Amino acid sequence: MLTRGLLDHVPPLFGKNTFSEVANNYSGGGKSFREAMHHLENGARKVANAHLHMPIRKSETLPVAQQVNCSSQLDFLLAEIIRIKP
Repeated sequence: MLTRGLLDHVPPLFGKNTFSEVANNYSGGGKSFREAMHHLENGARKVANAHLHMPIRKSETLPVAQQVNCSSQLDFLLAEIIRIKP
């Protein structure tokens, strides 16, 4: 949920309205940055959506660390935020 919140709140820092726009259109971080942000947008958001937007069921499983580990991409994102907002 924290990663999802971050994805929903940081786009204005990059002059964008959505994180998808950041992943697709932000050119200040280069190709590697865009690819990492695509991973966050397409991976982390999907896992978060699966857990946040599904009504409770008879049996539930919690996400495991393997599903939610986006630490390198988040580090990349935070480093770029620090770089552009000194």
